[in-house]
Amino acid sequence: MIHISKGQQGLIVLFLFFSLYGNANATEAFKDFSELDIEQLLNTTVYSPSKHAQRIAESPNAIYVITAEDIKRSGAVALPDLFRMVPGIDVVNAYGRTFGVSARGFNERMARRMLVLIDGRDIYTSLSGGVFWEDEQVFLEDIERIEIIRGPGATLWGANAVNGVINIITKDPEQYDEQIISSKAGSRGFREGVFRYSGRLSDRLSLNVTGGYNQDDGELHTNDFQEVPKVASRMKYRLSDGSVLQFFTLWSKTQRGYPLTVFTPKVDSKADVQDSQMLTWEKQLAPESELKILAFRSYYRVEPHHNALKIREQEYTGELQHSFRLNTRNHIIWGLQYHRTQLESNCNRDKYNYDTTSNFFVQDTLHLTNTLQLVAGVQYEHNSFTGGGFSPRVCFMYEPVHNHHLRLSWSKAHQTPSFGKDSLYLPKRLNDPFPPIEVWRIEGNKNLHNEKMTALELGYRTILFSKAGLNVELYYNDIDDVVTETIDQRHLWPVRVTWDNCYNAIAKGIEIAVEYPVTAWWKLEANYTYQEVENKQDNRDVQGTPRHKWNMKSSFTLPHGFMFDIHAHYVDDTLWKPVVGKHIYIDNYLRVDVRLAKKLFRDRVELALVGQNLGDTRHPETSDGIATYEIERLLYGQITFYLSGMNTKK
Repeated sequence: MIHISKGQQGLIVLFLFFSLYGNANATEAFKDFSELDIEQLLNTTVYSPSKHAQRIAESPNAIYVITAEDIKRSGAVALPDLFRMVPGIDVVNAYGRTFGVSARGFNERMARRMLVLIDGRDIYTSLSGGVFWEDEQVFLEDIERIEIIRGPGATLWGANAVNGVINIITKDPEQYDEQIISSKAGSRGFREGVFRYSGRLSDRLSLNVTGGYNQDDGELHTNDFQEVPKVASRMKYRLSDGSVLQFFTLWSKTQRGYPLTVFTPKVDSKADVQDSQMLTWEKQLAPESELKILAFRSYYRVEPHHNALKIREQEYTGELQHSFRLNTRNHIIWGLQYHRTQLESNCNRDKYNYDTTSNFFVQDTLHLTNTLQLVAGVQYEHNSFTGGGFSPRVCFMYEPVHNHHLRLSWSKAHQTPSFGKDSLYLPKRLNDPFPPIEVWRIEGNKNLHNEKMTALELGYRTILFSKAGLNVELYYNDIDDVVTETIDQRHLWPVRVTWDNCYNAIAKGIEIAVEYPVTAWWKLEANYTYQEVENKQDNRDVQGTPRHKWNMKSSFTLPHGFMFDIHAHYVDDTLWKPVVGKHIYIDNYLRVDVRLAKKLFRDRVELALVGQNLGDTRHPETSDGIATYEIERLLYGQITFYLSGMNTKK
């Protein structure tokens, strides 16, 4: 049953008022509608599903695109909050900037089955196999778009692209001429400042440079403050032979606090330092033939107080990719990758740990007829933990009638163990004022197998009544050897927590999304998700999987430079299963975010007021069994100066 507070009722009334306001101006709506290119909803260009540019209607995966305009108008200050609007994506905010993000269930603090990329390079940490979202490895102002795949992407992207892929694509300095200064300030001691420069330095050379700082005092009584100075750059140079060389850099230092309990290590704060560089070279060999080479190096260091957890991680990656048209019917892409990780940590059995991963993939898109395509591919990957494995995919795409696109796909993917699950050794002692008695310890398991998933998906994308875009996705996933935390019954004291391949599961669901550009100044979006993940042994629900979710978003671009956006996000009751203690149900909640903005001085200045989580003063979204923290409302104001370019794309 859905419980709606008076505050939430008022916000729903506000949402309906603006919708009725639009209907009251129906004549103007239909007048403007003729000016809109509704088929653009099917012609949006995406890259991630096939590693080359294609129409979204021809994607072999379920995919959703978040644009730079969507990001700005969302009012989000944390990257994971953007993903709440996506059907099939589960987002939980544990406390402060600490998030879990997953697709189609299985969510957790360090969700491991979702591969996250920035400009094609993965950003997960090898210790946990997940993403530290609080480390904020990209500026929201730098993002051109985010392509979000739901379902397996392992055939092209490799192991860990099990439930989905998030590919964050930053702005091309050749395409943008902008100099921006932005400042935000609000409740909870939230402050943020960003400067961004983008433009051409010569006919061949262009550059993006972005620097900034944000600070957040965090939630009440949780010690989850955060301070992050950060600098990022992207340089692009066109060589005389027509090839393109690009160099990406990032440096950040995240100083943050952690909630303290009697069981957690005494780490009241720590600093995460990141330093990464990526070099890419691309050359157009023919009109439909492209070669790309990538080299990436990253350094990640954790500097805790009180001599607790220490981590130093270095990663090196090399990739080669070639796509070409074999003939009028076949488009082929193939590639290979080598990845090496060195981890130094005081919480592993061995001080130094090494992992090497290598893979090779090939995929063919075959046009069987004018209306039927077959996409078939496979990747072979070998890693140091579990050896080798294949990830195949077969997908049929059919357009029986113009603008009606059907997709049927079968694929396999696997998720490899991380350093932590393989060789972690972390004792948990009581904190002051108690004696430092070891109560439990977390230990890795060197006998883990890969998690394996077989997925069957059916998708449909069309234009409804020549007015609205519709996307429907159904899926059925069979997952074997699910890795989860468990208690080793052979050890009575201290309690030994480890990981094991504990059970098999079935995941199934449906995702429905509608996008309706009512007029040139009013856009509506809505989506609904139903999902189940059950343990095949006992038919019980798996944690981190709310059954029902829905989103409604209404965006207005009004006269005199005003913009108004309202987003309602509902999440059903969610089960969480801590390794020790009773199961916990987090109640359903309705989150409402509102943004009102005004452009001034010929669009050179923009003022914005943003309210997040307006339906409640606070609510919890997850629990680890030891403590449950409530996420507070955030109110802030923003001023942005467009010194040149007015944030326009060339």
